[in-house]
Amino acid sequence: MSVRDYSLNALVIRELPLGDNDKLLTLLSEEAGRFNVIAKGAKSLKNPVMPACRAFVWANYEIHESSADSRWLRSASVIEPFTGLCADIGRLYLAQYIADVCMELSGPGEPAGDILRLALNSYFALTRDIRPEAQIKAVFEWRAAACSGYSPELSRCRVCGAERAEAFYLDVMNGGLICASCAGSGPAAAAEGEVPTDAFGTRTVYLPLRGQVPAALRYILEVPMKSMLSFELRDPDDLSDLAGICETYLLSHLGTGFNSLKYYHEVSQL
Repeated sequence: MSVRDYSLNALVIRELPLGDNDKLLTLLSEEAGRFNVIAKGAKSLKNPVMPACRAFVWANYEIHESSADSRWLRSASVIEPFTGLCADIGRLYLAQYIADVCMELSGPGEPAGDILRLALNSYFALTRDIRPEAQIKAVFEWRAAACSGYSPELSRCRVCGAERAEAFYLDVMNGGLICASCAGSGPAAAAEGEVPTDAFGTRTVYLPLRGQVPAALRYILEVPMKSMLSFELRDPDDLSDLAGICETYLLSHLGTGFNSLKYYHEVSQL
């Protein structure tokens, strides 16, 4: 790779100390995906790049690149600092959880437009209190699952094809709906806190869909990203169900947990 200088807009999804005065930033950009850059002197208040070298900042970065693994920050200008994300410890952990999911769902050199826009929209909504925190988190998780290729089919039972039924469940591991008749004893077992498996040992996770939650799940997937929060759940139980379903679905398909999410639940008691 030849030496080159270039600029791009990117979101800081991680910052790590490097020596006494420098930082290692992990940036997420639409064009280059996720990559690391060394910011010399980024801890110094006198350094003009310092404001752009903090987690969750959206900025324009001038980068010097000598190899795929050697990038240095030349200059930077903040576009949106998202300072409201540090308003309280719970929101800070939620912002970090969103960044951690972005780390998981992005890679070097892989275009990251969808997950990047999703994170930016979520940070914007959080800093301006556009919707309840639980709703913003749930919408992020549901769309993040879709961005990563785990978008569920929500129009009919995946087994019998029924579009109407007495009750539907979300079959988490198979990414679709399953009616009460086809689900058999699975939902009852899941409701009692067990995790049943099939003949091959695959987990069966059925989550009941009640109230306005099915309509909300469809809406989040179908509308443009800029409109994904333009709905309201008046029943607190619906919002609680939505939050639990979206978190369970994303984490089940990623197959990993996040300390930031654990801490968020501890401080927010959600």
